[in-house]
Amino acid sequence: MKSDRRRSDPTLMLSILAGALCLAAWRALSNVEPDQAFSIIKSLAPVAIGSIGLASALATQRFLSTRRALGSRRAVAVVPADEFEVSIETVLRAAAQLSRSDRAVRGWMCRRASAIRFTLDSDPEGRVVYLIESREDQMDLVRSTLRAYEGIEIRRADEVRPARQAGTGVTMRTELVLARPSVEPLARLELDPDPLQPFAAAMAGLQPGEHASVHIDLLPAAGHRRARLTRHLARQVRRLGIDQVGISERLGLNSKPRRSDPATLAERRGLGRGLDAKLRDGGAIFEAQILIRTRAESRVRASATMTNLLAAFESLGDRNWLRASGVPIPGLAFLGSDLPGRRRRFDRRVNTGLFRPARRNIVAAREIAGFLKPPTIYLSDENVLRSGAMLSPPPDLPALGDEPDLIPIGRTSAEEGERIAGVRTADTFFTYVTGRSRFGKTELAICQFLHLVRSGQGGLFLDPHEDAIERMKPYLTDPNVSDRIVEIDLGPGASEQQPGWNIFELGGPEAGEAEGRIEAVVDAFASALQWGERSTRAINLTAQSAMALTAISRALPAELCPTIFQLPTLLSDSTWRKATLPFMPRAAQRFWMDRFPRLAEEAITPLTNMVDRLRASAAVTTLLGASRSSYRIREAMDRGQIVLACPGSGGTRDRLLANLIVFDLLHAAKTRANVPPSERRPFWVFLDEVQTYDGAVSGNLAALLEQSAKYGIRAVLLNQNPERLTSATLQALTTNRSHLIATALNSKAANLITREWGGRPDPAALTRLPRYRFIAQVTDRGNASEPFALGGISIQDLFGPGVPKPIQGAVETRTPTEALAHLETLDDRILDALRAVRKTGQVADTAELEPADSAGYVPLRVEGDRR
Repeated sequence: MKSDRRRSDPTLMLSILAGALCLAAWRALSNVEPDQAFSIIKSLAPVAIGSIGLASALATQRFLSTRRALGSRRAVAVVPADEFEVSIETVLRAAAQLSRSDRAVRGWMCRRASAIRFTLDSDPEGRVVYLIESREDQMDLVRSTLRAYEGIEIRRADEVRPARQAGTGVTMRTELVLARPSVEPLARLELDPDPLQPFAAAMAGLQPGEHASVHIDLLPAAGHRRARLTRHLARQVRRLGIDQVGISERLGLNSKPRRSDPATLAERRGLGRGLDAKLRDGGAIFEAQILIRTRAESRVRASATMTNLLAAFESLGDRNWLRASGVPIPGLAFLGSDLPGRRRRFDRRVNTGLFRPARRNIVAAREIAGFLKPPTIYLSDENVLRSGAMLSPPPDLPALGDEPDLIPIGRTSAEEGERIAGVRTADTFFTYVTGRSRFGKTELAICQFLHLVRSGQGGLFLDPHEDAIERMKPYLTDPNVSDRIVEIDLGPGASEQQPGWNIFELGGPEAGEAEGRIEAVVDAFASALQWGERSTRAINLTAQSAMALTAISRALPAELCPTIFQLPTLLSDSTWRKATLPFMPRAAQRFWMDRFPRLAEEAITPLTNMVDRLRASAAVTTLLGASRSSYRIREAMDRGQIVLACPGSGGTRDRLLANLIVFDLLHAAKTRANVPPSERRPFWVFLDEVQTYDGAVSGNLAALLEQSAKYGIRAVLLNQNPERLTSATLQALTTNRSHLIATALNSKAANLITREWGGRPDPAALTRLPRYRFIAQVTDRGNASEPFALGGISIQDLFGPGVPKPIQGAVETRTPTEALAHLETLDDRILDALRAVRKTGQVADTAELEPADSAGYVPLRVEGDRR
């Protein structure tokens, strides 16, 4: 067998031929006279100079093209679902598609920058992150190829692999090359178990501050380059001893077979099977560069991680295997990539993606199939970054900016890359966003609200915590935006200047407006104090009090209109109450004359105590103590104003303020019934912590939300847990929703949401979602999508840095001093005005107030009513 190899080795013949050519050239030059030689050199000088210049220009162009291409390289993270799996046929098809990137224009110029990199990296938590990197002009092909893998997400690399500071520890480097000629194949591993399993196990041992990465750079070979690599493999076959007949048959050439001894035939069959595996059944062919780098505080730790990663590559060994590039000195050292003279070149290749391996390594896709796909379900280690449950691909939503009237919904992945997608305003009526605090739902709402109001829409953002409003203000300073702003700031650092808002002020003679104000007050108190069906006495007393104040407001000038702070006066001052009776309807008069005196003294306590708590705050008094309003929600709707409201996130008082704002808005929307539908300007309402406004057991919020959509209200409701909503409100939201978006929830809440999606995905997927990741179902062109993965967005993503400036505002404000001075004498001035109006005869005379005899009367109490 050895003699046969020597006979088939062309090295000796090539050496003899080279020697003969050199001898012939020497003899020819020795016969040339010196004068003739000089003239020949002189005549060839321009050709030589031109050739050198052309070669230099090409070399310079190639250097610059390679440098530009290296600078344009981009990486994306491919995050698999928990149930992700893929067949070997799919992997080979994906590899064949990637090999087509070799046919790019001017590919020769930047070929060393054209490798497609597959990286196993470790994030700061020690999880395995799978990334793909390529030139920017190749990225479209990469993304198109990844669509063959169902159940993956494409994310930005910096999202899952934050930039690391330069380490001060020990870094170890290893480059792997094929130990045998490339024609001999590596092992053909199956995908179950996952070939990436040992790599995940090796990275599982990383400690905080340590890092490890494995880079598989594949340079595609298609067309004439594949043919050249095939010829290279054929030469290796001949050097290894496969005779001309065997290789000719495999390459489709005609040749007559010859007889060989059995040992040679056995060797030939083994090598032939390897060649078949490489050229026929191995799929696409690539040139490979494999780089490994580890970093730790000590050499012992870095070396241990490197050893584990090298051991993970042992599973690829067959007739060929991978070894570290370098020269071993037995018993002393190994001169590899960590030599001082080689470290810089190694790090440059790792950092830039430059393809310049230590030796040519030709591999087939089948040999490295385990690295051409992300970790699958068959990789059992927990330290792998995954996206959660298997989800449908995102719907074909338009990119933000491609069409008018879009609302940003989040980041989606498509063939053209990750982009911020939008949903159409025509498809948006109710949006419900739920999930844990600090997981990105409020950030999403901020982005949507800013996009809408900066586009000319009107809206209200109710933020109990004030943080969201403070973050929005620098983006609302443009003159055409800031002059539409109405700010109600009742948070901990509330401004002394507040607009005036009188909920009992009536803007016209319509009976519907007065009824709406009454219902708004009743609903607000019922929700804030959580009155239910057994709280009939408290509800009726609130309604009668609100009706009385709205009745007298019609008879008084605007500067004397009663405010919410006249409720205690009405309930506790019989003289003042007697003066209001002539202005009430007959049925209301009978209540105050006959039934009210029979109520127990503590019946008025819930109302009077609540109003007293409102008046204890200077900011609240400034807002609600104005007889004439400068803030009117109906005007805000019709004029497209921007209302920023922070009622505070404290106790019952703050809940009452929030509910007054919400229910005043919803009832005011119903007064637009007399406006033609085409003229009802949309008004976008964002309610954070929506359970705050859903305290009434009767389901008032649900009913109003269902009715208000027809009057131009578009609502975005947010809270941390759907279980905190009443059953009626949750059913109203899920039934009429346009979009349902959820981030991480507890298991019970996750079951509630996934039931609305028909049981998909597994509720456990919602419990494991990371920050700024959502599962969403949206409406697009009237059709509900399947649940899909959605990435979060930030203000900076859409608008860049803000411009902090003072906001002038759309309405007049006033100080607490002015408000207190007005309220101090308002009761007396109203009483005098009512008496004056009665003396003029503008109202019918009413009998003297004669309270019903309450001696021995025991007020009727409903069981469970403690109000």
